[in-house]
This record gives sequence, C-alpha cells and structure tokens, in this order.
Amino acid sequence: MATKDVYEQLAEMLDQIPPGISYAPSIREVLRLQYTPEEAELAVKVGLRGRKLDQIQEGAGIEKEKLKMMLGTMADKGTMWISPGREDPNYRAVGIGGPGLIETGAWGGIRFPYSVQLLKAMKWFQYEWGTKALPALEYPTSRVWPDPDALPKDASPSENVAVMMKESGYWSVSTCSCRLPHWVAEPGNHCKHLLETCLLLGNLGRWCVEHGMAREITYDQAVELLRKCNKDGLVHTYDPKWAICNCCADCCLFFVGLRETGANLLQKSDFIAEVDEETCTACGICGDRCPVGAVAVNGSAAVDNNLCLGCGVCVPTCETKSIMLVRRPVVK
Repeated sequence: MATKDVYEQLAEMLDQIPPGISYAPSIREVLRLQYTPEEAELAVKVGLRGRKLDQIQEGAGIEKEKLKMMLGTMADKGTMWISPGREDPNYRAVGIGGPGLIETGAWGGIRFPYSVQLLKAMKWFQYEWGTKALPALEYPTSRVWPDPDALPKDASPSENVAVMMKESGYWSVSTCSCRLPHWVAEPGNHCKHLLETCLLLGNLGRWCVEHGMAREITYDQAVELLRKCNKDGLVHTYDPKWAICNCCADCCLFFVGLRETGANLLQKSDFIAEVDEETCTACGICGDRCPVGAVAVNGSAAVDNNLCLGCGVCVPTCETKSIMLVRRPVVK
C-alpha cells in the first residue's frame, strides 16, 4: 500500500473538525501552496490542540532554534498559532475556519511569492466551502450584528457590536479574506466595496499583527470603520470576541452560500427594518442596498420580515429617515 504523502496526512487532520473538508476538494491546492512539505509534516506533528515547544521538539527531532524559526515562519504564513505575548507560548496548527486557513492566506494582502496563486486557489475553496461545507452543518454559523448607529433606543449593550468589541481590549484591521481572493481571481468582475475591512480583535488581533497579517488600530478607529462599512453597504457579522467581518453579497462566502443554496448560514439579528410609508418617497435606494432582497419598492418601500437580516444597511442612506430598525417580533 502506498504511503500517504504529508498533504494527505494534513488533510486528514483538518477533516476532524466539522464539517470536515471532504465537501471542498479544492483545499488540496490551498494546502500545497500555503505549506512546504516540511511545514505540512510539522503541522501534523504539532496538531490542533496546542503544545509547548519542548513537547514539539521531542516529537519532531529538530534542533530547538531551527524548530522555533520554522514555527515562526509558519505563523507569518498564517498556518501556525503561537499564543501572543508569552515567553513560553502554546503552539497549534491552524484549522480551517473560525477563523482559519479559509482567511489567513488573504490577511495582510499579497506578501509572499506564491500569494497571487494562493489567492486564486482560495477563491474556489471559499466558493466550495460556502456552497457545500457550511450548508452541510444545517445551522447558522455566523451572527449578523446591526450597525450601532441604526439600533433603536431599546437595544441592550449586548446587542451593540461596538460595545461588545470594546471588551476585547485590542483591535486590528486587515484585508477582507473573501474580497481579495475574488479581486485577484476575477479582475474586472469583482465588487467595488472597501477592501481593508476585517476587524481582528483580542488575542487573534495580536497574533495577526505580530505576524504581519494585520495592522493595529485604536478602538475609536475600529468604530469609525464600522460606520464606513455600513455606509458602503457591508454587513457586520461573526463574533466580537474574535473578529468582525464586514460582508458584501458579492464575495462573502456566507452570502454566496445563502444565495446559491438557500441554506440558513447567517443568524439574523434581533431587529428588522420598518418603513414609515407616510414619509417614504419610494426612491429605491434601500432596495438597491439590501444584500438579501428583503426590500421591495412600489408606492413605498416594503420589508419582507422573513428575509430581513436586521443589519441596518438600508438605514444610513435614507434621506427622509423613513426606514429604521425595530425589534423583531417574537414568533410564538
């Protein structure tokens, strides 16, 4: 029987985390670009749970300083987690998502000789992940957060993404890990939204900044970026303890998966858009901006509550302030 190569071993390790990677065969090309054979072998030895340097050296049989340099290089490439700010950190191989390899190859932009080729491969991997892997989980994998400026007065602090991300204590920003691969893979056929929009927070942010995948910003700058993204028509998603994605309907794997499969990949916010028909001028801007087609405009704008994500993208460009977020009705 033929011996499995190191990339097959790496793929088997990554397949342990639901939904696995069998749904996305294109991951093989991503792995071959993002890891050298030696790095793939080392990632398998380190594993996904986390180990100290001495433990890794015992299993790898590599001189300590060389091993430490290899692990550092892998962290720079986004394939090895090293606990930031610690003298004796934990090391673990980076998984697929949450965040993981589906993002790290694009964070920080084009930095390595193989970056353009990797970004093209990531584009197709993300497409498969959004249309095959995530729907297989059969539950939403990312939460929609309303824009803070669009929240109604009865919103609680725990419903305000700006308040929640302040608790992380550290803020950084990087290139969008969905948008950049799309731009590189299909030049001239990509969206025109902002590119530097991934907010990476807490220890994830520190790790990304230490290894060249992001740049540190202040909390006020992070809040201002949320405002810019909302005005640009981007939807705040994910987890403010770790990262805030600012997603477009053109490139984001959640929206691509939702559009092409109908799968419920996004957990809607606790709010919906509501229209004041008396002041609405039926200009149509809110309908054009809605990423899921929840707003129809005839005599006035009308919102489909079943489709509305409660993101607030429709709010900032309404000149008559006729559309606003209100609390989503409780379904009994």
